[in-house]
Amino acid sequence: MAQLMTEIADLQQRRQALDPSQSFIVSAPAGSGKTGLITQRVLRLLCTVDNPEEILSITFTRKAAREMASRIHSALRQAAYTPRPANEYEAQTWDLAAAAVERNKLLGWNLLDMPGRLRIQTIDGFCRYIASQFALETKFGPIPEPSEQPQIHYQSAARVLLDKIEEAGPVAEQLAVLLAHTGNDMARCETLLSELLGKREQWLPLIYDAGKNSQYFQQVIEQVVADNLLQLDEALMPIAGEFVELIDFAAQHVAPKDDFALSELGSFSELPEIGLEGVAQWKLILGLLVTKSNEPRKTINVKQGFPSDQKEVKARIMVLLDWCRERPELNEMIANVMHLPDAEINQAQQKMLDALGFLLPLLAAQLDVIFQQQGQCDYPAITLAALNALEPEAEGGVVSDITLRLDYQLRHILVDEFQDTSAAQINLLEQLIGGWQPDDGRTLFLVGDAMQSLYGFRNANVGLFLNAQRHPVGPVQCTPLTLTSNFRSQEGIIQWVNSAFTEAFPARADISRGAIPYSPSVAVKAADDGQSVSFQGFAGDDHKLDEATYIAELCSQLRDHNPAESIAILVRGRGHLRSIIPALREAKLYWQAIDITPLASRMPVIDLLSLTRALLSPADKIAWLAVLRAPFCGLSLGDLLAVANSIEKDDENRYQQNNAILAPLIQLLEAPADQRSSQHSSQHSSQHFSQHGQETLQRIIPLLDAAWKNRGRANLRATVEQLWIDMGGPATLQNSADLSDARSYLDLLENWQTGATLSDWNSFKLAVDKLYAAPSPDDGGADNSDGSQKSVIQIMTIHKAKGLEFDHVILPGLSRGSGSDKKQLLRWQQHIDEHSDSSLIMAPLGAHDEEDDSVYSYLKREDSLKTRLESTRVLYVAATRAVRRLYLCGTVKQLKNGQWQPTGKTTLLTPIWNSIEEGLDQGIYTVRQSAIEAFSEDGKEVPSLRHIRRLDRQFQPPQRPDSSANLGTPETAAESGADIDSSLSSRARSMGTVLHRTLKQLANEGLDQWPEARINQLPATWAAQLKELGMLARPDELKSLLQAVNSMLADQRGRWILQRHEQAQCEQALGYRYSDRGHVGTSVIDRTFIDDGTRWIIDYKLSQPAEGESEEQFIRRQSSAYSAQLSHYAKLYGSMQPNPVRCALYFPQIPMFIELEAE
Repeated sequence: MAQLMTEIADLQQRRQALDPSQSFIVSAPAGSGKTGLITQRVLRLLCTVDNPEEILSITFTRKAAREMASRIHSALRQAAYTPRPANEYEAQTWDLAAAAVERNKLLGWNLLDMPGRLRIQTIDGFCRYIASQFALETKFGPIPEPSEQPQIHYQSAARVLLDKIEEAGPVAEQLAVLLAHTGNDMARCETLLSELLGKREQWLPLIYDAGKNSQYFQQVIEQVVADNLLQLDEALMPIAGEFVELIDFAAQHVAPKDDFALSELGSFSELPEIGLEGVAQWKLILGLLVTKSNEPRKTINVKQGFPSDQKEVKARIMVLLDWCRERPELNEMIANVMHLPDAEINQAQQKMLDALGFLLPLLAAQLDVIFQQQGQCDYPAITLAALNALEPEAEGGVVSDITLRLDYQLRHILVDEFQDTSAAQINLLEQLIGGWQPDDGRTLFLVGDAMQSLYGFRNANVGLFLNAQRHPVGPVQCTPLTLTSNFRSQEGIIQWVNSAFTEAFPARADISRGAIPYSPSVAVKAADDGQSVSFQGFAGDDHKLDEATYIAELCSQLRDHNPAESIAILVRGRGHLRSIIPALREAKLYWQAIDITPLASRMPVIDLLSLTRALLSPADKIAWLAVLRAPFCGLSLGDLLAVANSIEKDDENRYQQNNAILAPLIQLLEAPADQRSSQHSSQHSSQHFSQHGQETLQRIIPLLDAAWKNRGRANLRATVEQLWIDMGGPATLQNSADLSDARSYLDLLENWQTGATLSDWNSFKLAVDKLYAAPSPDDGGADNSDGSQKSVIQIMTIHKAKGLEFDHVILPGLSRGSGSDKKQLLRWQQHIDEHSDSSLIMAPLGAHDEEDDSVYSYLKREDSLKTRLESTRVLYVAATRAVRRLYLCGTVKQLKNGQWQPTGKTTLLTPIWNSIEEGLDQGIYTVRQSAIEAFSEDGKEVPSLRHIRRLDRQFQPPQRPDSSANLGTPETAAESGADIDSSLSSRARSMGTVLHRTLKQLANEGLDQWPEARINQLPATWAAQLKELGMLARPDELKSLLQAVNSMLADQRGRWILQRHEQAQCEQALGYRYSDRGHVGTSVIDRTFIDDGTRWIIDYKLSQPAEGESEEQFIRRQSSAYSAQLSHYAKLYGSMQPNPVRCALYFPQIPMFIELEAE
């Protein structure tokens, strides 16, 4: 690397970026080392500030924030404790860090011991910081925890608003307009409104203008039309005179039957007007340059007004057509104009838009009310609250008082991944720096890569990055810098990427649409031998299986020949892996899928969902039958049919909702064994239980009956988990990933439960659907010959791979489309002009009995173009993950004339199709044709494998350990004054839950982050959290919790427990297995850490001495109740690590510390 420093093409730009007195916007393509550059910039800035808090680093993901913090802290530690490295680049970072360490010593920052003083936050985290710190000074008030399922609240807000249709007044009148437009379909209206709420931080600040100005949308459309026509008019200037003459000729010679509108044009002397009134005429004359599909014309004839006998004029038009075809940018402008709205908004549409301008602010306000009632919010609410805090206090004001106070703290702001910024976030940044002055020593440093903007679905607008390169961000003009060096990929890959993507990316930038030209890179690494980029095509009916087989073969070869090198399979959608993962498994390859398999699709979770649903709903036959079919019961289909028949024909119990399923089964179980079969035969259509079915029902029905009778008396998670354990659920798991998935589900159930039930099953199911299963590795067989482990094949989506790199990258399914664009009920677009001014265009779907209007069609095309542009960027990100080799795969089809059929517009292969087609024609790339096999060799159908996975009939449930361990459930919610009482009220459990959350937060964040003012705000937070748990807290209960926290903080032992320690953990879950039965269990430990070489285990308790009970009696009672539980914990840790273990109970309300002897 030392020899390469002088060869780095952009070395001057990198050095310039470290100037602490200047503001920059840096374009940093893939592999250019932008995180290292940001690290060096922060280290340089540390040498110029009085406090490290004056530097704010913002990124867009927690992963990126962690990486940035790790890089900076590592650099500081190395400069403090290690010698200067010989590598020139590393030495430069070491020098910058060493200077920062000296500054740290001089000013007493103590950064090495307190790295949290460096402010490195996500954009959402920073918005929340602003909104929370100044909550009392904004209209939003305290900011609660973001909801995990805001969609539920969006639907509720829409429903509440729509319910006002029955009330008299303007709201009902506007709702009537909305409903009439959608065919009086309330469900459609609710969907329309709820979908908009998730993006309200974009349209809410703008919709007020629309509500006040009935012509707002018309004005915006007219501006968009004028901008496009003006751009085209300028592009046509070199040929305008000739074009006008030829148009006039065509109008005089075209037959009315061929083009009536053109024949009616009359004498034509100049191009049409620049405005909405001229759009129709523009489209008419542009029809001479493009076909009906808006492709550039190659020929022209009498039907367009150019008869064959007018050779001179026809030659002139052909020259003009050739001139146009040679200019792709012009063709794009023409296509844009051909799709412009060509008429004013009609009365019905305008009435609908006026209604939306009136209703949407009310809808947002209704959502705020619901959030306040629930003690929740969402990320758009946090962004809006932060914007409100920074908003100028009076009209014409420059900055708010809050901004001025932040100004004293902030001197330098760095923003990473700036290409993924939304308009609202840009607005926030502009408000934040609104008071900055030129040359006042404060700087803005923006870093990103417009070619890697992938998050349009999260409201990211790459056009804002382009705008910031040209115009000031607020009062700050950033100097543009472009990095070109690529430190990741070898030269062969870089050459291919440069060649393929120069053509794939648009030639002209478009800020509003987010179109950006390609910026080439220069490889730092020399080219490898062999083909750097390959494409394997597949043709035939079995192309998916062929592709999967090829990938498995390729991975096997790479693993065998390059065992230490990393391999990644990156896909656009998870559905692309349906054939690939089975092929990898059959090839005995070691793979790991990250965020690929939804948790709800994993069989252990499906079984637990059925069990939960059954316990909550006794009449849910599907859930109960699913439980009986699950592996821990394993009834055959015949036995299930017998059960179903017994339910249907049990006249005595079939209408008793509380035992509609269990009652007939219990009666069946209670019948004498010798009568069971005959009873069943006479009453249930001669359907007999199998021997296995009878034995299984004898084992599980008492367990189900006991669990049902005890419903509501215990924590729901504990009930479901214990029943699952008793029935043998853990024994049916196949690997550690199954166990991890089961734990994830049970933990989620605990978070969602309200006492002994779930208040909203649909919301809980949505939460389950959003989680992904644990990575599922399959052992690939023996390790390498040297004993090292063979490389793991990583499988993930392209979005998930952003920021990562792999030696070998495989991209399957490139010819698969992304699906058709469904007709949305409302389309809207934030239009950003070249001056960074924003405006909103909205168009509702045509009325239920009408066609879509031209504005809606225009926005639909704009959405389609944005999606295609982003698809190109997605492919670019995928290709630039490769270090040594890139393997592309896709389906191709050769036509009868020998040419290759182009792929669909929505595929990832389309942007680079010309490069692929050229490689196919030259024989560089090959195609595999599927073999046609209609039958097996003997002509017989190959039978499929059918089996039932279930427990052995001799299975016995595991012996429960001491009940005080309360397996799998945080014990902190299970105590009372006298003893461990499973029937403890849900109020006490809920209070224990929120107190434990707070103590965990105190320990994780550090006591220095919790001043008295913040502590005193806790009751409001607790009230909201308890409300979410289904409990309305009394003032005395909140006071009791606050007293417990303050008592613990005032107690020396309490502070010792919460302070930072080695290997400290809060609510740590420990799994264990009984050696005799293979039973798996989980214990959760409140607080554990190592202090002076000893492992401490602390269990929090809310108990207090009973009335008249002495302290000695209280200590004896509590020790007796919990000694077995803590001994169990001590044994778990004793088997895991060599440190001596000590255990204690801690009672925050008293406060009291009781050490128990670990047996």
